[in-house]
Amino acid sequence: MALIARGGELARDGNIDAAVSKFHKAQTWNPSLKFDPQAKAQEFVNKEQAERLVTQGNYLVKEGKVTEAIAAYANAQQLDPKVEINANSWNSLCWDGSLHRHAADVMFACEKAVQLAPNEGYIRDSRGLARALTGNTQGAIEDFEAFIAWTDDKEQKSQRQRWVKDLHALKNPFTDAELKTLLQQ
Repeated sequence: MALIARGGELARDGNIDAAVSKFHKAQTWNPSLKFDPQAKAQEFVNKEQAERLVTQGNYLVKEGKVTEAIAAYANAQQLDPKVEINANSWNSLCWDGSLHRHAADVMFACEKAVQLAPNEGYIRDSRGLARALTGNTQGAIEDFEAFIAWTDDKEQKSQRQRWVKDLHALKNPFTDAELKTLLQQ
């Protein structure tokens, strides 16, 4: 197994030939290892590139480059379908993407975040924002009410209660000024 681990390190560092050599050696010592050494090396390369793309996506969304962040996550998943994009990454894409006026584009990320961490109020809060901005008033109210029940932060609780009140009154609480304030927090 040490040879496979070393081969993986070599592949991730871009040294495919040396990685393939290590995998061949591992198979010589353990004939029960049945895999294509070249494909195994490429698998490690793809995994490394996918993880870098996820990290890049996390930075891009913070910079307001929502479309590029979505593309980075999609490319990561294409390279390695098993790459981990955790609830916090999906949530950041949801929240920041919504604040940068891409709520419809990031709704899928909001849903993925909630699927991964349904009991985290801040994740429901992010989806609530996206839902409100895309016209799903009832869904937004439900998510904000879940956040209100979850948080101990009096200021945030009061703010969300105001949003819920406005949404019930069919008013849009997310004026340009409100979105700008949220973006600066």
